Amino acid sequence: MKNIKIYILVVLVFTLSCDDKLNIEPRQVLDSDLVWVNEENLEAVLFGAYAGMKGTFGNNEGGEMYGGDYMVFSEMLAATDEVVWGGSFTAYREVFDKEITVTNTAISLNWIRAYDVINSVNNVLAHLDLAETDEKRDWIEGQALAIRGIMYFELLRFWAQPYGTGSEVSDPGVPLVLTPTITVEDADALMEQGRSTVAAGYQQVLDDLLEAKGLIDVSYGKNGTSISTYTVSAVLSRVYLQRGEFALAAQEADRVIQSGEYTLGDDPIKAFNNVSNGPEDVFTIQQTALSNSGTSNGGLATFYARLFGSGRGDVQVQATHFTNYETGDLRSGLQDDLSDEATAGTVTEMYYIGVGGQNSGQIQCAKYQDSERNIQIVRLPEMYLTRAEANFEAGTNVGATPLADINAIRNRAGLTDLTTVTIDEIRLERMRELAFEGHKLHDIKRWQMSVGSLPYDANELVLPIPQREIEIYDIPQNAGY
Repeated sequence: MKNIKIYILVVLVFTLSCDDKLNIEPRQVLDSDLVWVNEENLEAVLFGAYAGMKGTFGNNEGGEMYGGDYMVFSEMLAATDEVVWGGSFTAYREVFDKEITVTNTAISLNWIRAYDVINSVNNVLAHLDLAETDEKRDWIEGQALAIRGIMYFELLRFWAQPYGTGSEVSDPGVPLVLTPTITVEDADALMEQGRSTVAAGYQQVLDDLLEAKGLIDVSYGKNGTSISTYTVSAVLSRVYLQRGEFALAAQEADRVIQSGEYTLGDDPIKAFNNVSNGPEDVFTIQQTALSNSGTSNGGLATFYARLFGSGRGDVQVQATHFTNYETGDLRSGLQDDLSDEATAGTVTEMYYIGVGGQNSGQIQCAKYQDSERNIQIVRLPEMYLTRAEANFEAGTNVGATPLADINAIRNRAGLTDLTTVTIDEIRLERMRELAFEGHKLHDIKRWQMSVGSLPYDANELVLPIPQREIEIYDIPQNAGY
């Protein structure tokens, strides 16, 4: 936040409409008067923000965000007896134990990276006059606003009390930085405003996402590699669910489903570990040998996989987890016959007994087997589950009945139709389908359930503001730290 240069991180992680104009050295430090000169550089900074959302790319900077940490933080904070952290990384052990220190490196790096990304898009928004056409200006502005809204949504979900406590107008949220930070003085002035409230933070998220939704033309980004108008609707459905605005959540999820751009795959396991986007991918992190999130000791394959040449097997699934499933559910298959040389291509079930190195012999989730396979951030099944839950809570049938949506997900998993459905069955189906994809903590909080003996609003389930930020900017710390 205190750099007086603008950092451009240009990595071929996302497949945008790019060509040689984006062939810039992977990391550059440029004076601001050299950056803001044309549309190509404007797009390059936006592209760098995309790379920042993912996280590191084959080095040890940390702060994986959508490359892994956002999912791991959620699952480990929500962990009880269904999963164990068996790894040696202290930062993640603290999250699993719900005994987090204010100097936790992984948490600090994710906070810093989120604000780096926000600063990048704030700079983009301040230089939209460089866009050469109105159409391109709208696309760039929509992308930048969507990224900022998504970043603030994640910051609020992890570093503040959840929306729905009844005290949103007074609960501290996160600092809302909406203008570029170029100099030390800029950073000091912006951070001196302190933390917004949770209510104000969520309103900013909605303002950004709703504007972005209208700016991004439906013809852009439908392949799931960049933010499309349907990606924005998907994230809006998450925001509205958290706020308890069920009718609006159902409408946004229905918009994604009804777009016709995505279809449910024929087998749950086939949705994962792909090198290109599948039919149900609404938004996906594109992985390559350069950009992967496994070689940096901070990605999903690092933590979840335990195969020959892949992963550490840190996240170990326990037998208790399988009590959630019905007999014959394709999402609960356990493969126990892998050889010590088994690689990602040989795993055919959703769970397997790990082989090939440390932590072998433990149950691993097969959703993340290889650091060079894509990571799904939004999948179409989530939209069916969101529409079902939101319609049930609102007493509506937008797009379909809750029963029809739940049966669509069940059928794909090899299960028979239900004849009636309850809210508990809808929630259980969500937990089955989205297991280990980073939803668990947030679902528990909005359902106001407990994590073991901890209530949904326990201080231990909120990440601490990094000590660095407290010392530099005198930001108030979260309760309990």
